[in-house]
Amino acid sequence: MPTHASPPVFERGALASLPEQLAHWLATRIQSRTLAAGTRLPSVREAARRHALSPSTVVAAYDQLQAQGLVEARAQRGFFVREAGARG
Repeated sequence: MPTHASPPVFERGALASLPEQLAHWLATRIQSRTLAAGTRLPSVREAARRHALSPSTVVAAYDQLQAQGLVEARAQRGFFVREAGARG
């Protein structure tokens, strides 16, 4: 993710869970094309470190994005933003 973007603030104890908050923030960036098709998302460890979240929270968020058809997992490579036409 670009370093010039404002870092999100995730609220523990909010109505939406932490994975939902992260998934929503990323989905908004994907849908606005701030994250272009083909962009590799940060590794789970990197995203967890960057956002002060647990790796399991990041995995849950990435799984939500995959279920929504916004990203795809590529074995041994990571998660990538899908082309708009490839989204279900």
